[in-house]
Amino acid sequence: MNHSVNLGTDTLKVGLTASGTNPAGGSTWQAVSTVAQFLALSGYVQTEVTGGGYSRQALTSVSVNLTGLYTSLVVGANPSWTSSTISAVSAFFYDYTAGGNSDTAGLMIAWWDFAGTDSDTAGTFTLTMPSANGVAGALWQITAS
Repeated sequence: MNHSVNLGTDTLKVGLTASGTNPAGGSTWQAVSTVAQFLALSGYVQTEVTGGGYSRQALTSVSVNLTGLYTSLVVGANPSWTSSTISAVSAFFYDYTAGGNSDTAGLMIAWWDFAGTDSDTAGTFTLTMPSANGVAGALWQITAS
């Protein structure tokens, strides 16, 4: 099945996992294309956060940035969950629109391993989007050479 992905206009979402192990790349990831497949990845099952004010969120202020040799997917607003009691080990990002407006069929675009457990402070859990090569909020970046 072919899906048309437009990172500049599609609705992109983020979810959080409470537990799971890092498959560390390789051929295991080649079989993962949807959120359902990611959460059920054989041998590395990811358990999604539940309760405590958590629900998957649509990302806001998303754009594609072309700077020199770098193409970046930029998330301009840090996702946050207010009035929450959340502990998470990773975040997963997916294209909701290209997945037929379905959370389970949403097409995976990135996974962020926190390298430990992060918990909310003062009732707000915030993902501070990273910077790459001077591009603030770069979820991922591709470099031409």
